Amino acid sequence: MPAKILEPDDLTLENTEIHPSLRLPNEAWLPVLQHPCDFPTDVFESVSLNLLKNPNINSSLLFRADILYDSSNNELTNVDLSKNEESQLRYWLQEYNVRDGELPGFEVKRTLIRRMIPRNPQLDKAIAQTCLLLQSSTENASDLKRSLVIYIPHADSIDEVPWYHPRVQSLAYLHVWIPTAASSEKPQGTISLHYRLYPFESLPLSPRLLRTGQHLLSTIHKHGQGQLTGYTKRVLHDQMFSQQRVQNTYTKLKQRHAQRLCDRWVEKTEPSKHVFEDLGIAAFLIELWKDIYDAGTDSVDQDGDGPTTKGGAFPGFVDIGCGNGVLVDTLLREGYTGWGFDARRRKTWNTFDKPIQNQLKEMILVPQPLFELQHDRMYPIYANGGILSPGFSSAAATENPAGDRPAWHNGIFPQGTFIISNHADELTPWTPLLAAISSSPFLAIPCCSHNLSGLRFRAPSVFNNNSADALAPSYFAAHINKSKSIAIAIACPDNDEIFGPGPEQGDLKDLNAKARAKQPSAYSSLCDWVAHLAARVGYKVEREMLRMPSTRNVGIVGRAMMPEFKDDGLDTRRERVSEIVLNEKADGAQWVERARGLVRGQGSGH
Repeated sequence: MPAKILEPDDLTLENTEIHPSLRLPNEAWLPVLQHPCDFPTDVFESVSLNLLKNPNINSSLLFRADILYDSSNNELTNVDLSKNEESQLRYWLQEYNVRDGELPGFEVKRTLIRRMIPRNPQLDKAIAQTCLLLQSSTENASDLKRSLVIYIPHADSIDEVPWYHPRVQSLAYLHVWIPTAASSEKPQGTISLHYRLYPFESLPLSPRLLRTGQHLLSTIHKHGQGQLTGYTKRVLHDQMFSQQRVQNTYTKLKQRHAQRLCDRWVEKTEPSKHVFEDLGIAAFLIELWKDIYDAGTDSVDQDGDGPTTKGGAFPGFVDIGCGNGVLVDTLLREGYTGWGFDARRRKTWNTFDKPIQNQLKEMILVPQPLFELQHDRMYPIYANGGILSPGFSSAAATENPAGDRPAWHNGIFPQGTFIISNHADELTPWTPLLAAISSSPFLAIPCCSHNLSGLRFRAPSVFNNNSADALAPSYFAAHINKSKSIAIAIACPDNDEIFGPGPEQGDLKDLNAKARAKQPSAYSSLCDWVAHLAARVGYKVEREMLRMPSTRNVGIVGRAMMPEFKDDGLDTRRERVSEIVLNEKADGAQWVERARGLVRGQGSGH
């Protein structure tokens, strides 16, 4: 059901009666739009502060706002400023402000200066803005309460106002609240928008200014009503480091690489999505690696318990299931050593420079723990021309494929190698396990749900204590007509010969609405399960909602071990991984069969 469109009253029309409470005590301010609201003063102030700190909510052309000054704690900045910029900031505090007597009946409660950062600095420039939070100076609790938020762009002329900002000298939101109206049926409050126009501007307002005002008023009204009804944001970004760091790095990567990558794109898919997605991941990794590596006196607080010495020189990375190779290309060009591999070579690889192509390998990954546990079953079945036959070389010994057949890799990498799996599908749940047996940190970005046998399934979650082998929910039908839809394996693969009776098979479409509503989403369950596997092998799991153009944007990071696991040797870690593989009932034969399908061009690939 589409969201209801706010239809505010246009106060600029002729013969429109404007209530005195909606007028500001200065004729330079023009009342533009107003609409009733149900949220009180404290909600208005809370929402206003959130919108002030996150201008990207109002404009997709903006990344964020850097707060340069906040009078509530008298802090100058949350970003690094030069001495010249600090001097300019003090000038702004004097120049862009409300003069004494300019707004009688109001007093300034808080002053902030923000710099709005555009997404594309080559098209739009940043602009600073003084933001003032004012309240009516009445002390009578029964009187109406008026709260005012004013935005003053630091522009000497209209030509200095960027496209994403309304072309006005300043704008304001006025919230009027009537405490005594609580017993009446009428709304208790009103929210209105006001412009201070440039002297040469006059009524009627331009369509763009009016349209912009409607959008701004609609946004603050929607957020105020949402907060009143108990809405809380479910997704939190920037848990590991600041928004500024990632976005600044992302902007630099876009300027250096985006045009080249998009111009050379040869895949059938849309280049912009894949290119900008991988640049976003690269920006996150670069900032993460700054915190982890570079030995010396620098330190980083990784766990909130105090600074931790950084982990030495960068050990290199491997991107397992690297797909189009854009992430590998970007990281190599930024000076990081590493390589990537995938089951199938992509057309895009040929567009990269030769040194980059040399670091992209066509390989199948057959996890060593799986091979060791089920070697007797896996090897004989596929020895005759299969991917584990003598004709196929193991990348553990060599990276050269035999003939036109790809090599296979056992998933054991030089100790400390940073392991990346970006939408690597079958390899996603194996990522923390492979990292553990190589004493490596990792980043896993889940996408499609596969079990340790490489089969599609609905991952278990905290709903059932992350227990895949025991999971067979009664709400899934035991028999599904597979011609209608793809059945989903709920737990281990259906292999009676090895594991006994398998789990139930089911179709999510067969769940009634109530049963579905009680369950976490398939993607949420997958992320829970991968994080659970990482914790089982000892990682202190961190999650980050990555700033990238994808709904599958959860980053699961393992960069430090929990205290009780720190002293474990490699043998202990490998035993623990083998135990998990057994408990999860991973089927090596199924895995190799799946891998053969990927070589033949079947399945989603990794």
